[in-house]
Amino acid sequence: MALDRRHAPTGKASDRNHKTREKRVREQAVNWLVLLNGDPSNEKLQLAFERWRAEDPVHAEIFARAQRAVGDATLLIRREPEFAERAVQAPANRRKTLASLAAVLIVGIGAFLALDGAMWMRADVIAGTGERPTLRLDDGSTLQLNAQSAVAYDFTPGERRIVLLRGEVFVQVATDRDRPFVVEAGAGTTTALGTAFDVNLTDDGASVTVLEHAVSVATDRVTSPSRVEVNEQVSYNHEGRLGDTKPVDPLLAAAWRDGRLVFDGRTIASVVEEIGRYIPGKILIADAAVGARRVSGSFDLSDPVRALQGLAEAFDIKVTRIGPYVTILR
Repeated sequence: MALDRRHAPTGKASDRNHKTREKRVREQAVNWLVLLNGDPSNEKLQLAFERWRAEDPVHAEIFARAQRAVGDATLLIRREPEFAERAVQAPANRRKTLASLAAVLIVGIGAFLALDGAMWMRADVIAGTGERPTLRLDDGSTLQLNAQSAVAYDFTPGERRIVLLRGEVFVQVATDRDRPFVVEAGAGTTTALGTAFDVNLTDDGASVTVLEHAVSVATDRVTSPSRVEVNEQVSYNHEGRLGDTKPVDPLLAAAWRDGRLVFDGRTIASVVEEIGRYIPGKILIADAAVGARRVSGSFDLSDPVRALQGLAEAFDIKVTRIGPYVTILR
């Protein structure tokens, strides 16, 4: 999915109204997408859709984004019919084959709309595979998103709040004593104390790494927030259980911003998750014991497929690819 650039937040009523209107149009666009895919030969439906799209250039723009996003979800089936045929039982005749493939296609679209489609509707900024966009907010703060990351924001007169919906974000906060800057990720929140920091949301929870000054990290499971100083990191799981603060090499935390992945004593599963942000599709680890092994090293993210292959070769991991969008490690 391409980067979705929207207006930076200002906290004004006009901007809140703009976001509300755009969300409504996104919902309408997804609804039209479902209706048109379900009944493509319905001329009355097509005419009604064309009238809606012509009402406002924003309608056409947002619908085009939805089309591109669904195209990503169904491209595997269109390009790899053999994969689709393996996904269903082999039918007795051609008519049943076509019906089965159509069913797989519909399931693919439905899965997208139910999963990443929901993300697309919730997020204000989405980074696609391999993208690391930087967004300057209206208060002077900046966000840099790692690949396949998504954020939403809500600026009010009393608070600046960023919600990390997926992936990783590096934040440089502009001073505003009247409005705290808060990053919500999973089961916890990080409040800036005049700082630059990184928040990484993974399958295991979230980690917060401070590169300048300090932050306060809180979850529902702790009675008092944890203060994290410069060159320190703290993690919490999806239940809000907060770990101990530990020292960290800032070069490791910031390496992804320069196109490198540097890790020390990380599990293979977590490293593969990071590399997977730069490779289209899904990487699956079939053996839990393989994913739990600890590794240290450095990879160039400009060639993520080669990086994944190098990791596999170093640890004698077999790589099986099913079409261009599914990779299995065992």
